[in-house]
Parts: sequence; C-alpha cells; structure tokens
Amino acid sequence: MNNIPTLFLHVFIFVNFPSIESAKILAVTFYPSYSHQVGLKPIWRELSLRGHNVTSITPIPWKDPSLTNLTEIDVGFVHKIAEESNLSTNLSKSNTLMGNFLWLHGYLTRLTEEPMKREDVQKVIRNRDEHFDIVIVEGLLPLIYAYGGRFHAPIVGVSSLSPFLHSHDLMGNPTHPIYPDLLTVAVDDYSFTYRLKGFLYNIWYRALFYWYILPKEDKLARKYFGDDLPYLGDILMNTSLLLVNVNPVMHIPRPNVPNVIEISQMHIRDKLSLPKDLQDFLDSSKKGAVYFSLGSNILNRNLSPNFIEAIIKAFAELPYNILWKSDVDYVRNISNNVLIRKWLPQQDILGHPKVKVFVTQGGVQSIEEAIYHGVPMVGIPFLADQPQNIKTLSEKEMAVPLNFETMTKDDLKRAIVEVVENEQYKKNIAEAARILKDQPLKGVDKAVYWIEYVIRHKGAKHLRSPAADMPYYKYFMVDVAIFLLAVCCFCVCIIGRLYTLLLKKNEKVKRN
Repeated sequence: MNNIPTLFLHVFIFVNFPSIESAKILAVTFYPSYSHQVGLKPIWRELSLRGHNVTSITPIPWKDPSLTNLTEIDVGFVHKIAEESNLSTNLSKSNTLMGNFLWLHGYLTRLTEEPMKREDVQKVIRNRDEHFDIVIVEGLLPLIYAYGGRFHAPIVGVSSLSPFLHSHDLMGNPTHPIYPDLLTVAVDDYSFTYRLKGFLYNIWYRALFYWYILPKEDKLARKYFGDDLPYLGDILMNTSLLLVNVNPVMHIPRPNVPNVIEISQMHIRDKLSLPKDLQDFLDSSKKGAVYFSLGSNILNRNLSPNFIEAIIKAFAELPYNILWKSDVDYVRNISNNVLIRKWLPQQDILGHPKVKVFVTQGGVQSIEEAIYHGVPMVGIPFLADQPQNIKTLSEKEMAVPLNFETMTKDDLKRAIVEVVENEQYKKNIAEAARILKDQPLKGVDKAVYWIEYVIRHKGAKHLRSPAADMPYYKYFMVDVAIFLLAVCCFCVCIIGRLYTLLLKKNEKVKRN
C-alpha cells in the first residue's frame, strides 16, 4: 500500500511528460560527501527507473540490485583523500581569498583526477566503441567536463549548491557583481565598498580561472583522455543544461537564461519510523530535544579540543535531550542527556515533534530538511557557502549564528535556549516551509524532465543564449564603448580646433 502514491506519481509523469526511447547516460560525480551526493543520487535512480541505461562513476553508489538499468563504478577510495585533506582546518589556515581558493582548487582537482587513474574508469574512457547520448557531470571544476568531450555528447552540469562564477559564464547567465559567489558573502546595504569588492572579485576570479586554472586542467584532461580531446574551454561551452540546487528561501533571486534550471529538495522524502532506541529517547524528552550535526564534511576529530569542550559543557547545562551525530562515538565526560551516534537518520529525527532546534554547519541539504520539517536552527558555519547560508537564515530570524573560532559554552547554550523559547523562530521557519514546499514538481522530477528534454532535442541548442559564445569585449560592449569614446574625443578635438581657428580669425580682424 505504501507504494501506491509512488505508482500514481510515475503514472502522472508518464502521461503528462513526453516519453523518449531508452538513452545511454553517463553520470560522473566526484565529491565524497554524503550531503553533496544525496541531492544528486536520486537523479540516476529515477533515470534508470524510467528505462534509461545509466552508467554512474560515483564515490557513493546506490548498491541497489533492483536498479537493473544502473551500472555503478565505485570510486569510494576518494573518501580517504577527503579525510586526509582535513578540509575545515586547511581552509581556515589562510585568511586570504586567494589562499583559500587555490587550496580548494587543488583539493577538488585531486578528487576529480584520482578516479581517472583507475582501470575500470580508464576502461570506459579508452573503449572507442562506447558511446553515450548524454553526459551528466558534477560541475564544480572544468576537468570533469572532459568526459563529455571524450564521448562528443551533450553535457548537463549539476551542482548540489550555488555554483562558481565560471558555471554561469559557460551558460551566458548574467553575473552582476552584487550577487554573491560560492566563496563570498552578500550584504544588505550594497555599499560602495561592497560593490567595489564585488567588481574586483569578478575580474580577479575570471583572470585566475581562464588564464591559470583552465589551461592547467586542459593539460590534465589530455593526460587521461588523449591529445585528440578538444580544448577543455571549448568542451565547457558545449554544456546544454545547468541544474543548480537553490531555493527561494535561502538564495537571492537572480535572472537565469532558459537552460539554467533551479532545482531543490532533491533528497527530501516522507518521514520514516525511527529505530526504537531513538524513538524512546526523543519521546522521553519532557522539555524538548536538540539535534546536533555538523554534516559529513566537518569531522569532530579534526576540531579543536576547546570547541568540543564548549559543546560538552553546554549540553550538560541544558534541560533538553540531545542527539549528537559524531564521527567519534565516544566522548569523555558526556552528560546523561546526550546520545551519540556515528550515523543518525536526520530527516526522520527532524520530523519528530519533540525536536525543537537543529544545530548545523549550514549545508544546503541540511537546511532544506530543517525548513521542510519546521525546525529552527543554530548555525555554526565553517566553509564554502555555509557562512552565506547561515547569514541569510539569521537575517530572516530562522537561526542564531555562532562563530566556531570564538564560540564558548555560554554562547552555544544561550543560542539554543533563544531558539527554543522564542516562538518567532518557529513561526518564521513554518512560513519558509510553506514557500519551500510550494512548487509544481518535486526537484528530482524537474531534473529528469529537463535531462530528457536535452536528449529529445539533441542538446537543445535552441535554449542557448548567444551571450554564452561572445568574447568578453563583445558581451560588455568594450569595443562599442571605445568607439563611442573615440568619436567623442574626435568631436571634442574638432570643436577645439574650430574654436582655436575662430579665435585666431577674430584676432586678425581686430588687428586689421
């Protein structure tokens, strides 16, 4: 009986969406984080269920034998690279935007490159008889787009968070300097200083990307795909569709060209029953419960002892039961009101009525789950888009922000109590949930529709903005501006010359 709603959904999609013949699809993802992949994996599953033959190169495979149309190449070994890289610590070592960006680029490049060395991946790349009708890539870095160039197939880029500037560029999407990037934080006043920084950042980022990163990754692509591969920059310009995980609650509204599609709540599902020990623990929470999780990228064993000690002491002084997701399941001096697990069913916990607050690092997927279930937050952001996400929630009074570098026991305790006892946070999150849920299609159905649209229309070139193929001097009308400036200068010179001649003539008349 539980499958009846799903059956009706598939019937609805089949009847209302144009069907196509089975296509061969290659899907390549590289980032070994559950929070990133949880928003992408449902796409491969749904495509396979709709009859397409999907080959997925992924660090987090489904491993579901019932998905007979899904072939998975497991590159989960990159989890070890991620753990050794210690993302949160290394990104906080440099206080400069340049330092953080270059370190992050090197880290992401390694995660993308290492799977290319694997024999099972090379077998796919080297097979000259292999073809794919479409290639879907996790579009954070240019290197991964080489798969699309190798198979001469239309490319769909997908991102589990708001993308970098270059992703907008390759689609011809407007990128006004006031819009925050993945590495920058927006403000409300749009002051001269903020606008100046945004303008300079747009120039700096593009110079670094197009003159340093793109040529460097083009060399890497040729190393693994062969010298007959087109230039990586040209491959990027063959991108047919960009799917970005943004939503109207957390992100600034922006204009998008037709082939940039906003999707959200890709991973949201109906609440399931909790294991008995967790159900009993939450049910026994007389004054409510707190759920604490810093996601899959922030490992507790890499955090400072002072930070962990502040958490432990704050929990001991709170009157609530606390569920703590931690990669370290044994913590000394933990109080009796705290239950620690290495893994917890987050969506099902947030759906429990006793959970009053969610302490989170501020990842998009975690925030979507919290909003969906109406749970206000305490945000402790660390990296990437997390500071911007928590800032947005704080401004809308859906979360209280904390700084992980300066947070004390009293700060955390005060923030949790504030969110639990102030009903305004609950009211605001409920309104946000109504906005988030008000969409014509579920995110995964929307993504699948547009992917099949690209397949049906052989790359859907008719959706491509002409701005995507213009050089910058044309797009920003630099040549037009120079021409008009030259005309103005010429006119000024002519007028000046005529004025000089007229003065000389008048002087001559006077002398005569």
